[in-house]
Amino acid sequence: MTTQQDIAIITEQDHDGTVRLAQRLVQLPSLSGQEREVVGACIAHALEAGFDEARFDRMGNFIGRVQIGDGKGPKLLLTGHLDTVNAEPSQWHSQAGPLSGAIIDGKLFGRGASDMKGAVACMVQAASLLKRLPGAGFSGQIFVVGTVVEELFEGVCFLEALDAIQPDYVIVGEATECRVNIAQRGRAEVLMKVHGIGKHASVGRTTINPIEQVAYIIDAFHRWYRCDAVALLGKRNIVPTDIKIPVGGGGGIDGRGGNSTVPNRLELTYDVRTLPGDTPDSIMDLLTRQLAGVNAIGHTQYFEYQDPDLSYARERCTTYTGVDIQQDKFAHAWMMDENAVLVKKAMAALESIGQHPVIGSYSFCTDGSAIIPYLRKHPDRTCEVIGYGPSRENLAHVIDEHIELDQLRKALEGYVAIGAELMRS
Repeated sequence: MTTQQDIAIITEQDHDGTVRLAQRLVQLPSLSGQEREVVGACIAHALEAGFDEARFDRMGNFIGRVQIGDGKGPKLLLTGHLDTVNAEPSQWHSQAGPLSGAIIDGKLFGRGASDMKGAVACMVQAASLLKRLPGAGFSGQIFVVGTVVEELFEGVCFLEALDAIQPDYVIVGEATECRVNIAQRGRAEVLMKVHGIGKHASVGRTTINPIEQVAYIIDAFHRWYRCDAVALLGKRNIVPTDIKIPVGGGGGIDGRGGNSTVPNRLELTYDVRTLPGDTPDSIMDLLTRQLAGVNAIGHTQYFEYQDPDLSYARERCTTYTGVDIQQDKFAHAWMMDENAVLVKKAMAALESIGQHPVIGSYSFCTDGSAIIPYLRKHPDRTCEVIGYGPSRENLAHVIDEHIELDQLRKALEGYVAIGAELMRS
C-alpha cells in the first residue's frame, strides 16, 4: 500500500527536477500561435522521463501519456496552457527578465512562470512519478496536455484533446494556491454597433449622436441590470471594456472622430462573465432585453433611430501547425457538485498528505470551459473536472511574474496524491 510517506519521499526527491523543467519552459518564448519550441521541449522531457507516449496533436497541443499498471483503470487528464501573453523586458527587474527563469528569494521569475508553465512542469513530473510509485494495486492512464493559443481561445484547442482522449477526470492546473476549485465563470465578448447620423457639430443637437447613445447603454447595465448571485461564483458581471469610432465613422483626418463632426457610428465592447447554464443564445437574449428600454426611448425621440447591432466579437489565429481558427469569443462556465467522485477523492487525497484543502472557484476563465461543449457533443460520456494548481490568480500577466518554489513542491505532491487515489484499484 502506498503511504503518505512514500509520496512525500518521491516528490521531494524530484522537486529539483520540477524546478529545472519549469525554468526551461519559462526560458522558451511561446506567444499564442508560436509554441512549437516549448511543445518540443515538453515532448523531449516526457520521453526522457519514461512516458509511454509523447507527441503533439493537430492543433499543436502537447500530449503525454503514462500507463499505470495494466492501464485498464480510469483516465486522468492533467492540463495547462503553454502559450503566454507578451512582456516588455525593460519594465522587469534587472535580474529577472521575462525569459530569465531566474530564482530569487525562493521564487522563479519569468513570463508564464505562474500562468502557467510552472503547473505544467509539476504535471509532467507527477505523471512520471506515478509510474514509479511503490506497491501494487494501481491501474489507469495519466495524460498531460499542454494546450496552445489558450490566451486567445479558452478551451478551443483543449476540446481537440478531450475528443481524442475521452478522459474520466480532468484537473485544470490554473492557479488555485492548491485549493480545489469546483467552478468557474465563463466569458463572452460582445460587440455593440451603435448607429447615429453624422452632422457638423454646430448643429449636433439636431441629430442622433451615437456617443450620447452609448451613455444610455452603459447606464442600462451599470445602474439597472440585476443578477442573482450563484454560490462560489458570485454575479454575472457585464462590463464595458472598449469604445471606439471605427475608421470612416467620424470626422478628423483619420476618419475616427473630431474635426467638428458628430460621428455616424460607434463600437462598444462588453465583457460578460457568464454563469453555469448560460449559452450564446441566452446571453444575447439577455443583452437584447436589457437594451429594450433604451431602444424604446430612442425610437420615441428620433424617427430615424436604429437599434444597436449586437454580435459576438470574433478572434482569428493560426496555430503553429497551420490550423486556422476563427471563433466567436464565448467560453462556457462550469460547476461541479461537491459530492462528485473527483472532488471527494481529490479532497481525501490532499488531506492524507496534510494539505488540508478548501473548496474554491476561479474568478477568470480557463480551458475547463471545453468540458461543456465536449459533454454536449458526446452525451453518452461522462467527465468530471476540478481546478488545482500552484500559485495565485493575481500573478498572471503581471510585470515580474513569478511562482514560489514552495508552491511547485506542494502542487507536485498534490498531483501525485490525487493521481494515486484515482488509480487505486
